[in-house]
Amino acid sequence: MNRQQRNTAFSAVVLMTVLFAGCGTTGGSTGSPAVSAAIPSSSNVDTAPTRMVIRDWSNRSMGIPSTPPWLQALLLGNSGPIKQDFGINGSNRVKFIVAQNRNRESARVQAGLLFAAKTANELKQYVVTGAGSVLDGGELDIVEEIATATKVTIMGNENVADFWQLVETEDTATRQKTQEYLYYIVYSMPEDTWKALVRKYTNDIIGQLPDRAVQTKVAQAFGDIDAAASRETMMTEAQFIVQVDAQRLAAERAYELEQARISGQTAVAVAAATPAVQTKQEIYVSGDPAKIAAASVSAADVDWITALSTAASVMSQTGK
Repeated sequence: MNRQQRNTAFSAVVLMTVLFAGCGTTGGSTGSPAVSAAIPSSSNVDTAPTRMVIRDWSNRSMGIPSTPPWLQALLLGNSGPIKQDFGINGSNRVKFIVAQNRNRESARVQAGLLFAAKTANELKQYVVTGAGSVLDGGELDIVEEIATATKVTIMGNENVADFWQLVETEDTATRQKTQEYLYYIVYSMPEDTWKALVRKYTNDIIGQLPDRAVQTKVAQAFGDIDAAASRETMMTEAQFIVQVDAQRLAAERAYELEQARISGQTAVAVAAATPAVQTKQEIYVSGDPAKIAAASVSAADVDWITALSTAASVMSQTGK
C-alpha cells in the first residue's frame, strides 16, 4: 500500500478492528488487546500479481551487483559480511534503515529520519518480551503504551554504507509500471554505545511508569532485556518474508485505525466475528519472532515497514 492508498483507506477501518477486538485475560488481569493478524494468511495477503525488476543501483558501472551479498545477509540478520567488506570492528553493532520514494534524494533523507523510529521499535520489542513474563496483562499494556511513546536519541553511531536501488514494479494484470527508489543506510556503533542506549531507553520507560511495583518488575527484568538486545538473530529468506508480511499487515491496520480516530470516525465492533486469538502478553512470551514483530508495531512504523516489505519482495523476485 503506498502513501496515497493509505490516505484513502478509511473504508476498510471496520475490518481493522479485529486487530484489537476480543480482549483476553491472563491470570485474572484485564489483559492485553487480542491480536488476530500477527501472521498473514491466504485470506488477507494482497494477491494482486506484480513483477519487480531492479533497473539501476549504486555503483552499477563498477560491477557491483544489484543486491550485494552483504546487503542480503544484513536483511536476514547477519552482519558478518558487511563487517568484513567494510572493515567494521567485529564487536560493533550494525543497524540499517531502508526508505522508498520516487525521488532518490528524498528517499535518502527519509531513511535518515526513519532510523530512530525503527530503532525505537526494536528496543520496544526487547523491553516487552524481556519483561512480559513478569507482568500481568494490564501492566504490560501500560509498559507497551509508554514504550511506544518513548523517543530515542541515537548518538555515537557512524554511517558506514549507503546503497540504493531503482525498482520497477509492474502490475501483471493491468501492465501498469511504477518506479521507486529503495535507499539503504547502514550504521555502526560500539557495543558499549548500544548497551548504553538499551539501558537509557529502559530507564526512560521505568521513570514514566506510574506504579512503583511495575517499575520494580521491569527493572528486575533488565538482565533479560539486555540479553535479548545482545543477540543477533539470523533468519532464512522464507522466515524474513513471513515476518515482514506480518509487520506490514499490522502496520497498515494500525495506520488506518489511527487515521479513523483522527478523522472522528467510530470503528464498529466485530468481536463476534473475530476468531480465537492470542493476547499480546501470550505473543510476547511465545518466542515467535514474526508474531512479536507484528504485535509491537504502531501507526508510526508504517513507512519503514512498507519499504522493508518492498525490499523483501525485491529479494524474493530478483534472487540477487
